[in-house]
Amino acid sequence: PFGRKTTIDQDSCNVDLSCLEGDCPAFITITRPKRPRRRRSSRSEATSLPVPPASIPAPPKSSGDEVNIHITGIGGTGVVTTGQLIGTAAMLDGSGAHGLDQIGLSQKAGPVVSDLRITQDGRSGSNRLGDGQADLLLAFDLLVAASPTGLDAADPSRTSVVGSLDLVPPGSKTAHPEIEMPTAAELLERVQAETRSDAHFWASASDLAQALVGDTVGANIFVVGMAVQSGLLPVSPEALETAIGLNGVAVELNTAAFRWGRWWVANRAKVEEAAARHPVSAPGDALPSIVSADGDSQAVLGQKLSDRIAELADGDTVLAAALELFAAEIVRFQNRTLADRYLDGVAEFAAVERRVNPGSAALTAAVAAGLFKLTAYKDEYEVARLMLDPDGHAPAIAVAEPGDRLAWRLHPPTLRALGRKNKIALSVRLWRPLMGLLAKGKRLRGTPFDPFGRAKVRREERRLPAEYLVALRQAVDGAATPEDLHSAQAIAEAADLVRGYEDIKQANIAKFRSRLAGTAKTPNPHR
Repeated sequence: PFGRKTTIDQDSCNVDLSCLEGDCPAFITITRPKRPRRRRSSRSEATSLPVPPASIPAPPKSSGDEVNIHITGIGGTGVVTTGQLIGTAAMLDGSGAHGLDQIGLSQKAGPVVSDLRITQDGRSGSNRLGDGQADLLLAFDLLVAASPTGLDAADPSRTSVVGSLDLVPPGSKTAHPEIEMPTAAELLERVQAETRSDAHFWASASDLAQALVGDTVGANIFVVGMAVQSGLLPVSPEALETAIGLNGVAVELNTAAFRWGRWWVANRAKVEEAAARHPVSAPGDALPSIVSADGDSQAVLGQKLSDRIAELADGDTVLAAALELFAAEIVRFQNRTLADRYLDGVAEFAAVERRVNPGSAALTAAVAAGLFKLTAYKDEYEVARLMLDPDGHAPAIAVAEPGDRLAWRLHPPTLRALGRKNKIALSVRLWRPLMGLLAKGKRLRGTPFDPFGRAKVRREERRLPAEYLVALRQAVDGAATPEDLHSAQAIAEAADLVRGYEDIKQANIAKFRSRLAGTAKTPNPHR
């Protein structure tokens, strides 16, 4: 409800601990002490996962002496390993397999391409596929498959497609959250225009793998199962399962994912039925709404603020809910006085919008969200408050086992200024009282006694709400038609640019101010 947020998918986390360095936000780590080994139950027993069918119809025989496969995916998900599994299976079947992995400088979530030629009577051509030479496009990632990297090897009269419908944001979107992702429908249309219209097999492989084998890492093997069962990938199921066993990594999980992928093609309804009994939660579903963290928002706001919100919303239930959410959070951030001042700012532009464009609340809603974002910034006091919120601990508690050590990982600006380059670990159990004391220190925020308030980024944060309101007032000055409010709404929405921490936030504040200047209305010389 506070805008687009990024949540880590634990199943695909790098675990290289590079997040302990650098400027990524605060988080919790779980350290598991060494324990005596104990017998672990099978994955299906431990999590009550569905068991794939023991008997699956044999796939149709693929034809042709040579099948060229173009595999597209993203770094860190096992694209290269999956290509090697397919090549091993082909050799176990007595075929020739020649491949080329094109990983370049790929990092996590960067594009990875593997080409594989499976031949029946000797090697032919280069290991790398040329333009239009692919017989099968294995699309482990839809975004990469729909890019020139994926489609250059495709031909509308030759290339069949088996792939996953899941969309993973590329690395560039992490650094530039303003980038708009294309929709799955747009990407599918692009792929279908460059491949055979009669040979497409698609599934939400990550969600299905999570529901059926308990882990999204089985998604690629699920897609391979689809390709084998459709007859488009010329390897036998037995050889592929043997290759999984020879690889020796997560054998049970990958074998189950492969069989479920085959069953998806053989009997899709049965797979959907099995997956429905084990619904998948989105990453954010593990985080209950912060609105309920310390009771009902009405109690937090009090009667005066609640009445103001009802009057300001004027029967618009969507706007009322947003204002209640934001105002209650500002009370938690500071106090009711600041929340009242926040509502004054929103009311000023609500009055303008009702006069100029009756029946619309677009500008008012944008100002409500933008002014909240700039008002309730995350300084030391607010971070301490949020760290103590039970909702923030829910995902960690769900993962932790008895005896595990939970620690906040922080990079305080004060220590950063003294030359500390890495995060420090603070035990959740031992440091909780001090964090509670720091959270109560919000009374010092912005006063001469604020020990953190002299930092450059804190001074900038305190200036932004006033700058924002001045730019909005200039934009609505003299507005007479709905079109006159367009520049004001653009300014209101520009507040979302102010993201990140410390140096990253400073750079984004500069972008925000540049946007305000760029969208400022030129004075009318005739007025």
